[in-house]
Amino acid sequence: MRASTIAYLCAVVPILSVHLTLILAIYFDNLSSCLPYWSHCHSISATGRQYPEFFFFKGLMIPVAGMMFVYWLFMQVWLNQLQLINRRSKISVIFGLVACVALVIYCVTLGAVGEPYALARRIGVVLFFALTSFAHLLLLACLSESAYLERTSAQNTRTLKTMCAFLLVIGLFSALLGFLWEGYDNWDNAFEWWFALLMMSQFYLVGRIWNDTEFHISFSLAQ
Repeated sequence: MRASTIAYLCAVVPILSVHLTLILAIYFDNLSSCLPYWSHCHSISATGRQYPEFFFFKGLMIPVAGMMFVYWLFMQVWLNQLQLINRRSKISVIFGLVACVALVIYCVTLGAVGEPYALARRIGVVLFFALTSFAHLLLLACLSESAYLERTSAQNTRTLKTMCAFLLVIGLFSALLGFLWEGYDNWDNAFEWWFALLMMSQFYLVGRIWNDTEFHISFSLAQ
């Protein structure tokens, strides 16, 4: 099978999941209608806190964490095939795997009442976003050392660089606005939606690079 399939699923399924739960929450009058990529709208977490969208969010996002875990295991195999296994690449994979565990913690505690659950939820979501972003940033540093990728996937690698730069700028800009502008509270959730959308696109771009290198995964039984 093409390994890129799992990368594409890691990009598409979470995007569809959060938009579906938002639509359901609005339909059942649990949330007011608004545009999530603009001001005065809801956070991603708010879309999956109430019933029945609660079940859709968890039922879709927990399997997403499993797919992302497989994605990072595939990444380890791919980097080994490219002879790019070094300290940075190992840390990248570890960050990615820990991010998957953090996503499960976040999903499990979402909607639960009590400060311990709220703390676990906050830690889970922060670790998921931060470690996934840093994992791809470290991955990019590793890929820049490969002359083979420069020949086979230069365009997609450059696009991944641009995406990582956008994420870094958005993160810094968001932090700066939160410190300097009182009205930023009305835009905080919109930045979250944009950041999540761009971060998920990293999985898609890696899938494109995997296709360029004809990366396949096969399973067999000893005869």
